[in-house]
Amino acid sequence: MTAPPLILYLDTQDYIRLFNEPDDGPTHAILDQLIVFRDRGDIVIGYSWAIMLEFITRPTDEFREERVRRGQLVKDICGRNAFPFFSDLKHGARFPNNGAWITGRDGKLMTAKWFRRQMEKQYLETLAEQRGLNRAQRRRLKTPSAMRQLLRENTSTWGTKREDFKGFPVSDELIESGVLTRFLKGRCSDAEFEERINRWFSDPAEFSRIAYDYADKPNLLDEFFGPSLNKIEAALQQMQEAGRNFDDVGKAIRGHRQNLIDMGFDKRTARRLTTPAPRPTLDPSDVVRKIEDHIGEGRAGHIGHYVLKASQNNRGFKRSDFMDIMQMCYVPDCDLFRCDKAMADLYRDYEPFAGKLVAKFTDLPARIEARLCDRGA
Repeated sequence: MTAPPLILYLDTQDYIRLFNEPDDGPTHAILDQLIVFRDRGDIVIGYSWAIMLEFITRPTDEFREERVRRGQLVKDICGRNAFPFFSDLKHGARFPNNGAWITGRDGKLMTAKWFRRQMEKQYLETLAEQRGLNRAQRRRLKTPSAMRQLLRENTSTWGTKREDFKGFPVSDELIESGVLTRFLKGRCSDAEFEERINRWFSDPAEFSRIAYDYADKPNLLDEFFGPSLNKIEAALQQMQEAGRNFDDVGKAIRGHRQNLIDMGFDKRTARRLTTPAPRPTLDPSDVVRKIEDHIGEGRAGHIGHYVLKASQNNRGFKRSDFMDIMQMCYVPDCDLFRCDKAMADLYRDYEPFAGKLVAKFTDLPARIEARLCDRGA
């Protein structure tokens, strides 16, 4: 029986370096080796929503073409191999998830029923703006079949321009494909429409094409996670400050030891009286349980490990740490997981991640070879 391919997750910085580096650069030389493994069936490389939000940035129109090229890079490397959105993990979604990295009900970001209802609403709003229609005509045009009939007429051009959809996220390319108008005319089944539209939304290049066209915020990452990051940063800083205060009290108590000796206490008694209580150990299990209520059992233990390390070592919290530890929820699904050296060091003694983390992109070919050899042993 043929062994399944190794599952590999690349770090966002890997994609950034690949994008910024010439094709004949050293990072691309490593990628070429990974592609050989991939095409041979030895590995599959997957991406997630976090990669998309971190990698597809720079929102202004000036960078639209660059965003598309970034999305295409992810698509070229990973194909339709995506890690599910966190909330879908709890409901059984698993890699490669048919390329779906955006969450949606029943695995669908959009249903035909919902889209039809929204378009009928837009159609009626457009109809209300039309002049010269008497009451009978308006009543007839408001029937469920009226929109389909209107669009079937050669004279109607509604639905052929982005402006017709009034803020609904569609690209010029999707309109030109004809699937939208065929669906609205009743000439495309619900199943075909849903397959096409959800495949389109999940396509990294297409997402990159429209990501900021319909966003009114300067950065999607800040929009989705900014408030949460602020709260996490404040909570960790408060926890670390409490730890430092406890240590300061201990130092002050030990400082009184000589005073007791000068007062006539023997050294042993003075030491016993001025030995501070041990620093309390934080139990992050409640935090882990609450997170796993949303993303599934066994997915958040490493977050508790991070919090514990931060409380013990006064490790400075970086906002980039948040995205790193969130993406590590996918480590259980991976054979090899790329992360930076700081994260690899932090989790060096975390048993569930043993043998999976790769601190350097350049180490990947050797690590893959080693895993393949272990399988064949």
